[in-house]
Amino acid sequence: MTEAVTQMQKKSPMPLSTTVFRQGRRMRFLWLVAPVVLAPALLAESGWPQGSTFREMLEFAGSVLILICIGGRCWASLYVGGRKNRELVTTGPYAYTRNPLYFFSALGLAGVGLTFGSLILSAFLFAFTYLVFSYVATREAVALDAIFGEGYWRYCRSVPAFFPRLRRDDDVLGPSPVTFDSVALRRTAIDSSYFLVAILAVESLGWLQSARLVTPMFRLF
Repeated sequence: MTEAVTQMQKKSPMPLSTTVFRQGRRMRFLWLVAPVVLAPALLAESGWPQGSTFREMLEFAGSVLILICIGGRCWASLYVGGRKNRELVTTGPYAYTRNPLYFFSALGLAGVGLTFGSLILSAFLFAFTYLVFSYVATREAVALDAIFGEGYWRYCRSVPAFFPRLRRDDDVLGPSPVTFDSVALRRTAIDSSYFLVAILAVESLGWLQSARLVTPMFRLF
């Protein structure tokens, strides 16, 4: 497989290092852009009062989504860690969506919006993440096509790019090896921990608003 990848790299019109986005860079870019996108939320407050039943339900659902995000990203890392761009991974979460790391990240940011107490903010964050990752995935597909060729496109025809399907297509799936790469798993866990930091940021903003140190100018339902 290594020789095949090397041959494809030689045939590729540009180095794969310039066409394949590294996971860490993608997450750093997202977390650099996110504060700019979220800046208006600093002047907002939830449309539902603190302590109300519906607000508590939103915050609980947001926490659940964030935990699913962290668990899902680590699950994907167990399958792709150490194999990315060397093997075509089609098992584990990759049997349901071609970009499980992106999908679970979008769920995590949607969860952040819910912990804020806003359905609008949650939907906006999910849509924003979806658009960013859709663009990145399209760019990545060029490199993956150069590496894996027809095998990659057979996989694309069977497995959706983002939103997971519920059934598995055994025609494109082989064995389901789990490759434990401690470095990749640790890096994914660290990246995912930012979602927990976001919860603390939301709680801190709520405390600042309660203490009248930050005055909200509008409400987000």
